[in-house]
Parts: sequence; C-alpha cells; structure tokens
Amino acid sequence: MITLLAKQSIDPLYEGHFASHKTFKYITELHIHDFYELFLITEGSIFHIINGEKILLTAGHLVFIRPDDQHYFVQNAKNTFQLLNLAILKQTVKELLKYLGLGFASGRLLDQPEPPQVLLTKKEIDYISYKFQLLMIIPPNQSDRIRTEIRSLLADLLIRHFSIPHKQKKNEHNLPSWLIKLENEMQKPDSFITGLKKLYECTHKSPEHISRTIKKYYGKTPTQWINDFRLEYAANLLIYSDKTIVIICFDSGFENVSYFYQLFKRKFTISPALYRKRHQRLFILN
Repeated sequence: MITLLAKQSIDPLYEGHFASHKTFKYITELHIHDFYELFLITEGSIFHIINGEKILLTAGHLVFIRPDDQHYFVQNAKNTFQLLNLAILKQTVKELLKYLGLGFASGRLLDQPEPPQVLLTKKEIDYISYKFQLLMIIPPNQSDRIRTEIRSLLADLLIRHFSIPHKQKKNEHNLPSWLIKLENEMQKPDSFITGLKKLYECTHKSPEHISRTIKKYYGKTPTQWINDFRLEYAANLLIYSDKTIVIICFDSGFENVSYFYQLFKRKFTISPALYRKRHQRLFILN
C-alpha cells in the first residue's frame, strides 16, 4: 500500500492541490495519505474501494476522505468517468472546523466508520465544476489568490454539503450510517420540500425498512420526520424573511395552509403570526 505525503503532493503556499482526472493513471493503487481529500464524480461511474468496501459511484457523488482512509478506484466495465479532486492540508481543515465551531458537528464528519458522501444535483455539479475552472485559470505564481480560492471552495463544499446541525440525541452514536446520510440529505430544502419521494430516492432501503428505522430512532413516521424539517425551515423564514405566512407555508413544502397552522402550533405552541411577532427583529424601517 502506498502512503501519499502532503509534503510531496501539496504546495504549502496553496495549502491544497486541485486536479481533474479522466484516466486511472496515478489513482488506481491502494493508498492512504496524511491530508484530507474531496472528490466529485462529474460524469460516468466508477467503483470506489474504501476501507475494504466496494461502492459504485455515479455522477454527482461527492466524497470526503480523511487521513488514513484506505482507498483506490476500479473501472466500471467500459464506462468512462470524470473526477474532480481537491486535496487539503490537515492544518487547513483543522483551522476551518475550529472556526465553524460546535454547530457544524464536525465529529460526525470525521468520526464515521466510512467517509461521508452525498449525491448532488446536476445544478450543484455544474457549480462545483465552474469553481474548479476558476482555479485552473489563475496563474501559478499568484499563490495568495490560489490559496484564498482553495479555502473558499473548501468552506463552501463542507458547509453546503456536509453541514449537520449539532443535536444531542440519546441514540445518536448508534445511528446506522445510511440513516445519518439520509438525515443529512433530507435537511436540505430541496429534499424536504419534495418529501417522501425524495426520501425513498436517497437510499436503497425499502419503504418499510426506512419507516421502521425512523420510528425506532426518532419515534416518528417518515412524514412526521419530514414535516419537522419543514417546520424548522418555516420558523426561520418567519424570523429572517418578510415573506407572507401563506408563501412561507408553500415554500416549506406544505400544500394546505390550515394543516400548516395546525402542525406549527402543535410544535411551537403558538401561531405562526405570534411566533414572528415574538422573534423577528427589524433592521430596515420605512
């Protein structure tokens, strides 16, 4: 097994290394490294052998590799692929996570048995590809600018796609890894607004198994679980936006205003209007 070292792979002035791969040259042998790595499959598919497990990755899979994770890639028959890779110094990641604080729940990012991964939309893939293109046109001698752009991209990727609210759950340490990934995905507005359809698309588990597991760990049905995400989102919109309550209802994924009022009052004990009155702070006055 090969050990890749940051001092051989990453320019300390940049604090990171970025690349685009369309062939298996240099990336097919089992290896570990003493730095962090993020990679995104932008086209095609590829098998990822990670800590002894073989996983098929398709376009949109974004994976966060920690130091000492053992991995390599295997071609998926004759399928082609394109992979964007970002390698980052340990110290840079450490400083970013410290800055983000406890609300980021970095332990669930760093301490899972398997590297965290998420599945992105076509729009999200295009956005990250665009950010990589910007990096690739900066002259190599502009190290300060490259370092800033790499830090910006790293922060954007972690916050946008791997941020998990810090919650103390009695059984949190026993949550199945697939349920952690599912929760991470379903907390995104696009996901909880879509609802059950998105829930079932995010995992290969059967609807019955998903329902039993959510009930076991959260004491809720899948619909109740999703509605909690919607209600938390609606509560924030009431505080931080000037949208009407009816618009907030629909923007949060509810299709019936009276049902939204009923669920909101049950969760927060007061109506949406009173919640807004108590919590909203106005900084722009006519």
